[in-house]
Amino acid sequence: MTLPFRSLALLLAGALASCSSSASDGGLNAPLAAASARSIVLADPDDARWPSDPLNIESAQIKADTLIASVVHGGGCRDHEYQLVVSTMWMESFPVQVPARISHDANGDLCRALLHRELRFSLAPLAQAYREAYRQTNGSIVIRLAGSATGLVYTF
Repeated sequence: MTLPFRSLALLLAGALASCSSSASDGGLNAPLAAASARSIVLADPDDARWPSDPLNIESAQIKADTLIASVVHGGGCRDHEYQLVVSTMWMESFPVQVPARISHDANGDLCRALLHRELRFSLAPLAQAYREAYRQTNGSIVIRLAGSATGLVYTF
């Protein structure tokens, strides 16, 4: 094998290996990875500006001031970005409700590993928006998270 051909073969092998994991399933089920706290955006969740690459929500819960979502999606070759987009168009009920969704930007990742992620979002900006809108220090909000089976009650 000539040196340029050998270098090209090593480069291609490295590129192909980067899209798979060392799991015995051929990289199709990457392990659960915890993602650090992500940003929350107070805007219209239906606005087309927010990326909406496919993702499935396996579970979602609220602990203290944090929304924790376990999600699954394809990828494995690029960094993915997530944001919680929550509307402050309060749906008047008791408690008030807001629509929300997790914006997912795969950054063009076409790899096929099945990625499991635990996302954490601080809900403090939502509580602050509520306090300013209702002039109250405490309250409850039902977050209607798209892709989640039930509303999530956030009490602060």
